[in-house]
Amino acid sequence: MTELSWFASWDNGIFHIINSVFTSSFFDWLMPIISSWTLWQIPFGIIWLIYMIRGKKRERLIAVFAIVLVALTDQLASSVIKPYVARERPCNVIPSVHYYQDGKWITTDKFALTTYKSSYSFPSSHAANIGGQAVYWGFFYPQVAPLLYLAALGIGYSRVYLGHHYPSDVLGGYLLALVIALVISFALRLWILPDDR
Repeated sequence: MTELSWFASWDNGIFHIINSVFTSSFFDWLMPIISSWTLWQIPFGIIWLIYMIRGKKRERLIAVFAIVLVALTDQLASSVIKPYVARERPCNVIPSVHYYQDGKWITTDKFALTTYKSSYSFPSSHAANIGGQAVYWGFFYPQVAPLLYLAALGIGYSRVYLGHHYPSDVLGGYLLALVIALVISFALRLWILPDDR
């Protein structure tokens, strides 16, 4: 119980620092952009199409399994783990959260009696999906791994800043991403990809 109490205090404390202390008008503009799926779907979509159209067998297989990976991370996070853990989002249970909703910033109910987002919090699907792609593509193309990891960290930070997730939600998403991405990457390299054995 003491360990859980310490962890909850840490989680809430880091959330408060990111969401309420380290805020600025610049971050209020930037974080919704970083967190937007549209920003990341376009470059990943273009890369995926290039791999499928112009790539050789190896590149096409990597592109196909990237879709398998995102399907797994997204469905496991959203449809399996979230309903099982059933953790309320911080914007629903913490008073006066700096919260981004429907294109605008608001301060949530100071008594924490209002439900702003009905879906559950743990783990972060954004973190699981982008983290999985970062680990997966970085596994096969280490030269771009630092850039991908930086993007994943930026998205994870933005989810806390926006008031949608606790830090541990993001870490849980990263852990799920790491496990699934490495399992698929090693299996792909060992048993399927030509010239990678």
